[in-house]
Amino acid sequence: MGDSYPSARDLLDDWIDKLGSYDMVSSAEAKKEYFLTASDLATLFYEPVGGGVGIGSATKYYIHRYLVQTSLRKHGIDGVVQKLEAKHKREEKKRMKEEQAEEARKRLMAAASTSTTEMTHIGRVTTTTIRIPRDSQEIKNLRGGLLNMVKENMGFKTTGWIVLPYYCGRAPKNWRIETTGISKATFAALMFRPTDVDLESFVQNGAYYTEKYRASNFFGVDETRLTKYFEPEYVTQKIGSSVTVRYKPSTMELSISGSAETCGW
Repeated sequence: MGDSYPSARDLLDDWIDKLGSYDMVSSAEAKKEYFLTASDLATLFYEPVGGGVGIGSATKYYIHRYLVQTSLRKHGIDGVVQKLEAKHKREEKKRMKEEQAEEARKRLMAAASTSTTEMTHIGRVTTTTIRIPRDSQEIKNLRGGLLNMVKENMGFKTTGWIVLPYYCGRAPKNWRIETTGISKATFAALMFRPTDVDLESFVQNGAYYTEKYRASNFFGVDETRLTKYFEPEYVTQKIGSSVTVRYKPSTMELSISGSAETCGW
């Protein structure tokens, strides 16, 4: 952060010049990057993109130069600079955390790897093997329990190996489950890093750690276990391909969210 810290003038110029004058910016980015509210945007020209019957409303896009002008009128040059400096500090802090976590991950990889060297007809060859830790029975059971919670949230009813829907074809687009009493060690094991009990290889944003995984890998099942076809309704329910895991160590709360698809014919 020290030697490379930009001046106020540089931050302001980069903010103004990062896009062409008439480049378009979505409403979400307009609020985030220009420090504006929905009320501020209501006075500006926008161009609707997308949307339609059955696919939701259009996304509003605004012109960069007018967003800059509106932000400067609202906050003043000094106010915008203060917000840009605070944003830069947050991003630098996040970058440093990510670098520290990456170094910790490299140490974990090194500790889990073994190298062997042998002479062959093409010379000296070194082979590196990474030992992937296996789940304990406790973690296997936890993954299975979490998967059952997701199925119930989607409208599935699980009894042994039989899965039946409460309401065929009415699964929500998105799902989210929560559980408590998850220790740091358990979270690390769920994230396939059981030796990192201090969570040094993870990046903490505020009070939370957030990770993304392929759903089948996280739940420890084959892809077919994430999909169910119902007859005679001709309906398929499927858990989305990826999940987002959030963990709050201060309260030992774990939440998992993802998407769901329901297809009928």
